[in-house]
Amino acid sequence: MSETIETVRSLVVPLDNGSILLPGTVVAEIVPFVEPERTDAAAPDWVMGMAEWRDEQIPLISFEALCGEPVPQPSRTARIAVLKALGGAQELRYFGVLTQQIPRLLTVYEGGLEDLEREAGSPAVAARVMVNGEAVMIPDMDLLERDLKTLLA
Repeated sequence: MSETIETVRSLVVPLDNGSILLPGTVVAEIVPFVEPERTDAAAPDWVMGMAEWRDEQIPLISFEALCGEPVPQPSRTARIAVLKALGGAQELRYFGVLTQQIPRLLTVYEGGLEDLEREAGSPAVAARVMVNGEAVMIPDMDLLERDLKTLLA
């Protein structure tokens, strides 16, 4: 009898100050950074604007700004992590997250995440965990998508 070890292929997305952990199935593509077009002056700072991806305009966000930090200046190695919106809404199929470097693959094994103490912080962070000795944030994708849909409406 063999045991099944559950794994999740994931990406560690480097931010200006920390990293987020995303399941690989959520990431559509990693593309070079392009300056977004700021279309709505009333949009919150965390919405950097609209970026073109595969002939489509997608919102580009700064996760740092969503967590209350300043929007970072994109580094020369900055990329956009294009994420699939999981809510199924036609008005938001994809969105981008500014990343300061190329994300790296990581296999997360069952039991391989250690919860860190939940500190008061941004509701955009569903959890803070330790994986392979590195502290990372897991974003609240439902909240993020809901906020983006509201802004795009």
